[in-house]
Amino acid sequence: MAKLPGGPLIRKDVIDPLRYLNHPVVRRNYEASADVASLGPIATRNSTYALQEYFVPVAQFNAFVKQMAAILQAHRVDAVNISIRHTQGDPDSFLSWAREEVFSFVLYYWQHVSVVDREEVGTWTRELIDAALSLGGTYYLPYQLHATREQFSRAYPGAPRLFALKAQFDPDKRFRNKLWDKYYTG
Repeated sequence: MAKLPGGPLIRKDVIDPLRYLNHPVVRRNYEASADVASLGPIATRNSTYALQEYFVPVAQFNAFVKQMAAILQAHRVDAVNISIRHTQGDPDSFLSWAREEVFSFVLYYWQHVSVVDREEVGTWTRELIDAALSLGGTYYLPYQLHATREQFSRAYPGAPRLFALKAQFDPDKRFRNKLWDKYYTG
């Protein structure tokens, strides 16, 4: 229903009022309160929903909002929702995404999955990463690996210490994944 022309309005104005006739719902965030099945399939052969997350110091909240909005609009990103959370700092982890108190921006979006479409997502993702980095922030690693090695190094300055530890305990590189393959320099 989410991708049909007028689908979200039909759900909001017709289906939901009937569904909740006897059980009213108070919505503070409409998409977050919707039944996940109403969003449709999470992926098809040609498209998928995906997540990205950016962390910026509390004092940089407004600056990042402006930059993020400009980038998403310039690239016509099909953003479904952006959730904002508060996160305490974690200065001790080697790959800490929150070295100080931050706001995290969780971007939930829809994309096509052809090579050209993934390259376009990579372009605006790197722009969002640069925006976060320019404000002393970072990004969350486990999603699509669009960040350059330079962006990774700037966002995660503790990575060399983790790489050294990994080399000590896994010299044959038996335990690895795509993230290690892209950014591990050992």
